[in-house]
Amino acid sequence: HGFAGLPTTRNEVVCSPEFSCFGRQWKVAIYPGGQRESEAGNVAAYLGNLSSESIDASFKIVLKHPTNRNQRTNWCGSPSMVTFGARQGGKGYHNFAKREELLTYLDNGSLKLEIHLRTNKQTEPASFVPSNPLCNNILKGFNNE
Repeated sequence: HGFAGLPTTRNEVVCSPEFSCFGRQWKVAIYPGGQRESEAGNVAAYLGNLSSESIDASFKIVLKHPTNRNQRTNWCGSPSMVTFGARQGGKGYHNFAKREELLTYLDNGSLKLEIHLRTNKQTEPASFVPSNPLCNNILKGFNNE
């Protein structure tokens, strides 16, 4: 909300609310004026793992135009697995996009980013299997004779 009004001072960070994926807590850190290593006029974007355990994952930070599907989609990330350390700084890019260009992508003043995460981590399936009363019903039937 209000991305255009955020400070453009280098190294000033604005963080997203925390969100959950793969049993970890995450956040996106945006530097509207760029970070120390950013080229002038660029915004930096990073994805960080806030959890106490590290995780190997591939990721993308995606920016799509809110109304014009023909306009180029910006994204950064790693197609191969990288390690997000426990409670460490994030992975991302010093030069995610030019601030001038990002201002044309605002949706009612908000900069909306999609976060794509993929991991090889195996998790227990979250399926629900109801109990089958057939065996108990057959035993009750035999005991009623």
